[in-house]
Amino acid sequence: MDGRPLCYTESMRTPSGKAEPATSVPLLDSKSTSARKAMSVPEAKRFKRMYHRVRSGLERSGNVRLLTLTSSPGSGDFQRDFRMLIMRLRRRGLVSDYIRCPEKTQTGLRHDHILFRGSYIEQAYLSYLWGEIHNAPVVDIRRVGGRHRLACYLANYLAKSPSGRYSYSWAWVWKGFSRSWAVLKRASRDLGWNYNQLLTNWRWCVRMNIRPEVRLGEIGYVFSYL
Repeated sequence: MDGRPLCYTESMRTPSGKAEPATSVPLLDSKSTSARKAMSVPEAKRFKRMYHRVRSGLERSGNVRLLTLTSSPGSGDFQRDFRMLIMRLRRRGLVSDYIRCPEKTQTGLRHDHILFRGSYIEQAYLSYLWGEIHNAPVVDIRRVGGRHRLACYLANYLAKSPSGRYSYSWAWVWKGFSRSWAVLKRASRDLGWNYNQLLTNWRWCVRMNIRPEVRLGEIGYVFSYL
């Protein structure tokens, strides 16, 4: 290693916007954010994958909020309408990037749980927009904190989804960051790192916005498999 550390140990808590009013609603349901319990092997794999994707993005700075969008029997195409909503919010500078996970309700309607970085958005304004776009004015938005609880919250929804689908904007971390994680995992075995060292180095790369492929090259690691 050179003189520049390849790791960090500083903890981080997601800040909340100053203009945003306080809420008495609990940040997250403790039952929903509990650890994996009685999951099948596929569910546990989906949970682990989503947990990592969420936690990775939360290493970045910025105000983070949790948004839930619903559907109604009269709603149109969810994906198309979601893109329209995000475009409107981005034009107003209210949302920068996000990660989201769908949920299928017992009635067969789709709900999306979206964790996004951005500015404070009034619930009434979101309700108006989503009602106009998707004919479903029931939305929920709140300030959130605690990386572990947030990651568990979204991961639990993905674990219950047979499709195992989720999506994120490129700026949530960077384009192709899941592949970068795979590269670092393989390199860690060659370098003799334990899992804590692997996570520490990954989090450092994410916070510094330096791809592991670049950092590993700087320390002389030879990529024999890329």
